[in-house]
Amino acid sequence: MSDANQQITSTIVAVLFILLFFGVLFLVMLIYYNYRRRQTAVEKKEMKAQFDQQLMLARLEMQEQAFTHISEEIHDNVGQLLSLAKIQLSSIGEFDPPDFETISAAKDNVARAIRDLRNLAKSLHTEHIRTLGIRQAAEEEGQRISKAGTLSVSVTSEGNEREITEDKQLILFRIIQECLQNCLKHAGATFVNIGFTWYPDQLRVRVRDDGKGFDPEAAFQSRAGGLGLQNIRNRARLTGGLGIIASAPGEGTTVTVMIPYD
Repeated sequence: MSDANQQITSTIVAVLFILLFFGVLFLVMLIYYNYRRRQTAVEKKEMKAQFDQQLMLARLEMQEQAFTHISEEIHDNVGQLLSLAKIQLSSIGEFDPPDFETISAAKDNVARAIRDLRNLAKSLHTEHIRTLGIRQAAEEEGQRISKAGTLSVSVTSEGNEREITEDKQLILFRIIQECLQNCLKHAGATFVNIGFTWYPDQLRVRVRDDGKGFDPEAAFQSRAGGLGLQNIRNRARLTGGLGIIASAPGEGTTVTVMIPYD
């Protein structure tokens, strides 16, 4: 009888021990789950703050670049058109009857100057990019750079074009601008292709140039060259996407950015 009681007691103790073990395990898992949830919330908050900071920085950089472009355009294009129109209009009084062909040419030059000023005014704010969409905005940027004659830029698109959020458009456009500026300043490239591929769940943008290329690992370790490349990766990551830089000496450079639509 005592053996039976001892066996029952041992069984109860074993069951209690097992229940206690699972209870402690459940408590530890609950604490860890709450800890991870708090950590995830903190990480999301930090990511949101970094994203907002990068968004503001992208806007400032784009505005700075736009002002530089505007000053060059006013000096090199609009100013010349208006100067030519002034000369044409000044010469009209020398003819009797008036030279209507000269008047017409002056009107055309003034009209072109007004049109160019309107286009420049549009590029002053980021709303222009939102209105156009990222692909068309990239095409306009490519045309602007190609017009200078030192670098030829083409834009291609595959798949059904989809909408991405406005904030992601601005950051992606700034990435494309940075790639193009790297081509102009460092790559020694003559041709660049900006390729858009619209997948069902994400957008892939590839910027390929035929420049001299470089060693990415060495560039990332360099303080001067690594910062711009790291900015491309960080900005892509903050949009929930991925940035990949592939290059080798003598083989050009390809920057690939994958960004989810939502």
